[in-house]
Amino acid sequence: MKKAKIAATLLALSMATSHQVYAFGLGDLTKAVTGAGTGDLAKAVTGSSASSNVSGNDVDAFIQTARQADQLINQSARLIYLALASQEEKAKHEAAIQAANEISDVSEKKAKLDQINADTATALQKTLNNQETVKTINQMNAAQRKNLAASAFNFMLGLMKDKELAQRSTSLVSGVSSNPMLAPKLVNLKEAVGSVSGQVTNGVKIADGLISLAKAGNIKIMPASTSEKPMVVTEL
Repeated sequence: MKKAKIAATLLALSMATSHQVYAFGLGDLTKAVTGAGTGDLAKAVTGSSASSNVSGNDVDAFIQTARQADQLINQSARLIYLALASQEEKAKHEAAIQAANEISDVSEKKAKLDQINADTATALQKTLNNQETVKTINQMNAAQRKNLAASAFNFMLGLMKDKELAQRSTSLVSGVSSNPMLAPKLVNLKEAVGSVSGQVTNGVKIADGLISLAKAGNIKIMPASTSEKPMVVTEL
């Protein structure tokens, strides 16, 4: 059931987001994730492609980078949203975060925080497509604009990391699947691959809006490469 859900997500991604990834200079991102129309990332999750030699360190590095990208994207989306949201929207968001953090059950808390991240991403997409947002940015002071640019930079950095992960995912999962010694790592690896697909699905939509606003506000947000360090951002 989980594999089928991931495959369905990838199919939807290939149909809905190809025009957006070209808009911000990552034109091969959809291909990297969906694989020339046949769903290579879905194959990676099910382990149905040719095997390749990989090491435990390769798997650990992939998972660690996926988590770093996930954190960059979620934190940056939150900070960008708060920078552009109304006072009422900010208060509602912070109240939801506080309520989630007070949940004692670890699994329930994670599920609630994940839902808040998803809701924030959806709200941010709408905000970025609102013409009033350009006015909001133009009214920011220098410090606010600097923080907004840094948050957008970090978001794009996380998405670029996901692009690289997507390109490596098929051979990595295949190699782990064919190596009994690495079998204990397979579940966590597949979860990381699924996370990459989810981040890309939502991330390209947000990035499309960020690029448009960055051009309108003359703000530089594109990292030169994934080797760049995240920028320091304070609460906006």
